[in-house]
Amino acid sequence: MVLFLFVLMLLNLNEGSIGSKSNLIKMIGVIAGMCLIITLVGSARVLNASEPLVLQTQDLGLVKNLGKVLLSKFLLPFEVSSILLLSAMVGAVLLAKKEIKQV
Repeated sequence: MVLFLFVLMLLNLNEGSIGSKSNLIKMIGVIAGMCLIITLVGSARVLNASEPLVLQTQDLGLVKNLGKVLLSKFLLPFEVSSILLLSAMVGAVLLAKKEIKQV
C-alpha cells in the first residue's frame, strides 16, 4: 500500500494531464463501487462473533518462527517479491523524473 501511494505521489498527476473521462468509464466506476459496497455490507451481515481461539502451542505467531519459515521454506518467493518491489520503486522514480529541456 505504501508503495502504491509512493508511486502516485511521484507521478504528480494533475487535472490537466488526466483529461476528461467518457461517460462509459464513469458508469463502470459507479457500478464497480456499488458492487464493492454490496460485498462489504453482505460480509458485515454474515459476520458472527466467534469464541476466542485457544492456541495449542505457545510458539505460534512469534516473529522468530515467521523469520525461520520465510528464510527457509519460502526463500525464493520472498526474494522474488523483494526484487519486484524494488523494480517497481525504480520504475516509479524513472516515470516521475522530469525531463530537462535543452536550450
